[in-house]
Amino acid sequence: MVNAQEGFEIMKKNFKPEVAKEFKKRVVVQYNIEGPGGGTWQVSFDNGKIEIVEGEKEKAVLKFNYDCIESFVGIQTGEVDGIQAYTTAKLRIEGPIALAQQIGKIFGAV
Repeated sequence: MVNAQEGFEIMKKNFKPEVAKEFKKRVVVQYNIEGPGGGTWQVSFDNGKIEIVEGEKEKAVLKFNYDCIESFVGIQTGEVDGIQAYTTAKLRIEGPIALAQQIGKIFGAV
């Protein structure tokens, strides 16, 4: 069985600080994962650095809501297409779609 930590480790590995530096201020994104192995995590980007914490520590400007842990990890590994996950409700986004696309670029998505 996959776990959330695997997905976040892939995010750290794929993180592109030069793209994250384009943010003019601190950005907090919340990841909500439903079902077994799920939970809530926040990923913050500040001056080209990334921080991942479990729980809801700050007000997030964007939320990614996943139907299950497999969808979350699958998107991180590239086994699940993010757009297809969005159109089939495996991934729901709360907040600016343009920002969601920028977050994708930070992790190497085109």
